[in-house]
Amino acid sequence: MDTHIDWLSFTLPCSSMIENVSDLYHIAKGLLKGISSEHTRYIFSGEGFDNSVGRAPYRLALEREDGGCKIFGAGALESVLFELSGRGCEGLRGLESTCAFISPLLERITRLDVASDIRCTVSPSNFTNQRAHHAFRSVSFIRSDTGETVYVGSPKSDRFCRVYRYNDPHPRSELLRVEFVFRHGLAKAASALLCEAESWEKFSRMSGNTYGFTHPVWKPEFETTERLRAPIVKREDADTVSWLYKRVAPSIRRLIESGALDWEDFGKFIFSR
Repeated sequence: MDTHIDWLSFTLPCSSMIENVSDLYHIAKGLLKGISSEHTRYIFSGEGFDNSVGRAPYRLALEREDGGCKIFGAGALESVLFELSGRGCEGLRGLESTCAFISPLLERITRLDVASDIRCTVSPSNFTNQRAHHAFRSVSFIRSDTGETVYVGSPKSDRFCRVYRYNDPHPRSELLRVEFVFRHGLAKAASALLCEAESWEKFSRMSGNTYGFTHPVWKPEFETTERLRAPIVKREDADTVSWLYKRVAPSIRRLIESGALDWEDFGKFIFSR
């Protein structure tokens, strides 16, 4: 098994006015220098950046020429968002280098993906059907010409597992990938636990225990029955979050689409209170 980080996103607070992509480039670089020169060198690694498409709540975006990093800014939130794709995380495959990079960012991490690659012939559906428990009851299967993917847990939630493999002749068709995805508060918690782990094997074993994986090919070289701990969420907070997604978000989307509500002004109002 080969376990490594495969996606990382984090924000840095920004109070500077970002008018264009040139501002975004220089301000983002300055913010990273405030973390460390190593972070700056890793993101701005000699590759150029091209203008890209923004994503709400950010109006502007830059993408590194190698596709390994995107930077978002200029929006309702007073922050700059950095996204490292699988290619962008290739220099962080070792646990020591990963922890050195994410340790100063723990409170700012918004997404963390950890992937385990297994050389075998097992299909994603066969692998995920063998589980010791069903704490995550939402399971979805996707098959296409390029391969097969199984989601354990809802892809819209803050924590789920994606198990997939490509069909031949894809260069990674010999590998089954088990990918643990953490977002928002759970990304911060998982990143902290990763920094506490003695090895990738321990983290992957705990992650696999969380989903109850028992297939014979799942062999992290660390034995424990412990699962990854999720932060405690108060019942009233969980109910409020559910209400926001189910009731408030559709109304906000309708008002934005009709032009009655400006998303940037609304965001500024929220964070000025």
